Amino acid sequence: MARHAPDRFAAIHVGSEQIGVQIVEYTTLDDVRIVEQSYRQVMLSEETFKTGRVSFGAVSEVCELLKGYRRLLTEYGVRDYRLVATTAIREAQNQPYIIDQIKVKSGFNVEVVDMPQEIFYKYVSLVKTVNERGLLNQKDGMLFVDISSGGLGFTLYKEGSLTYQQNIHIGALRIKESFDKSQRDSAHFHEALSQYISSTIEPVEKEMCQHNIKRLILSGPETKLLLKMLGKEQGRVTFVSLSEFNNLYKQVGSLNLPQIIKNFDLTENKAEIVLPTIVLYKKIISLTNPEEIAIPSDQFIDGVIIKHIAEKTGHEHKQLIEDQLISLCWEIGKKYYYDPNHAAAVEKWSLLLFDKLARVHGLGERHRRLLKVAAILHDIGKYVNLRRHYFYSYRLIISSDIMGFSEAERHIMANIAFYHSKGTPADTDTNWASLTPGQKVTVSKLSAIIRIADAIDRSHRQKVSQADVVLRGDEMIITVVSSEDMSLERWTFAEKADFFEDVFGIKAILIRRAG
Repeated sequence: MARHAPDRFAAIHVGSEQIGVQIVEYTTLDDVRIVEQSYRQVMLSEETFKTGRVSFGAVSEVCELLKGYRRLLTEYGVRDYRLVATTAIREAQNQPYIIDQIKVKSGFNVEVVDMPQEIFYKYVSLVKTVNERGLLNQKDGMLFVDISSGGLGFTLYKEGSLTYQQNIHIGALRIKESFDKSQRDSAHFHEALSQYISSTIEPVEKEMCQHNIKRLILSGPETKLLLKMLGKEQGRVTFVSLSEFNNLYKQVGSLNLPQIIKNFDLTENKAEIVLPTIVLYKKIISLTNPEEIAIPSDQFIDGVIIKHIAEKTGHEHKQLIEDQLISLCWEIGKKYYYDPNHAAAVEKWSLLLFDKLARVHGLGERHRRLLKVAAILHDIGKYVNLRRHYFYSYRLIISSDIMGFSEAERHIMANIAFYHSKGTPADTDTNWASLTPGQKVTVSKLSAIIRIADAIDRSHRQKVSQADVVLRGDEMIITVVSSEDMSLERWTFAEKADFFEDVFGIKAILIRRAG
């Protein structure tokens, strides 16, 4: 059989400290070849952290680089691309103007991702790397820690699942900019810095003490600085012993800025973030006391490419990541003492309805996943208050960093939870008014489905062992098998079926068959 010609894809990353492009050819995720790549240092985040804006001069420099990347894509005949911007542009007050300038001058559409998405893309690549080395199936916990210029992400993998994920707006450069030069030059800076970091990551410390973490996986641009100071070459995965790190920590603590510049052959800008970086690493290591520190060479841009190819080719890595993301959602539910059996029942019946209604709702695989997560978390607001629990479910979902889901998707899932039990969506609801017209239609459809699913298990006793859904004209007939009395479920179903009929123009009918 003839092997089909490889596809081409380009990923462009406008980061905090560099802008890069990578063009690849692929047939599957196991057959990827880099045909061109280019990286240019452009320090954007320092300006953003200081002034809240990216200057016109810096924007012009970015646009000139991107125009060159546009020509490169044309030369290679690449039409499929993603241009993703992270911290520096994400936090710039003049972000809309930057995006517009890039579009006008280079022709690129810019996708700005939030911190959970940024951490997620890196995780996609890191998991592939450690999985290829047979490390994922080990029983002891593995903590992925990503440090960028302005963010810190903790992701705990244990026994096949994600059990914890937390993102904090603290990074090496952001820490540095939190102190002025006179404070950084103070003899007390080291101790003050240590206390500052400890107080910021205190909630993570309380969680980590509950787990046995064997391996610490470090990622982010500052890992290159760490390896340079240790005199190590960056490999696909580079290992650092605790004794190597502790010796470096003691050495750095005894040096002033000029000595750091001289001893490690660094520029002044790099030397100024050495102490924040090393102290931050020290605090992270002290949380876990791992047996081993591993530093893969994976970057954000690698994650963008891997995710794209896995989705395009249906590679098993796509399902591996999705399963882990869903496992994290179940862990979020546990944190709020939800009813897991009811959540599982609502998830099961919601997805059954979604699949049977495919030709009616016109939604895709991604919408199915949003419904799945909303079903798992729809009742977590009861942790706060049983009255108006739907409102508190909305608030908890909207304020949670759910890795792998964008801010817009969290708004959709939160609104599904808000309307899962009752209420007609209206612009008098601020949560509804903030949605786009397209999002409102999506939320209405998925809310109508989850209401029916919730009604089938209204007693939270999982009375239904089996269900079948048949579309017949303008009717949807749901036949459930149960050996118990279903009066509460029938009454609730009749009440919630009205909204379903309003949204889909289909009358929902519930029929019980004795089990």
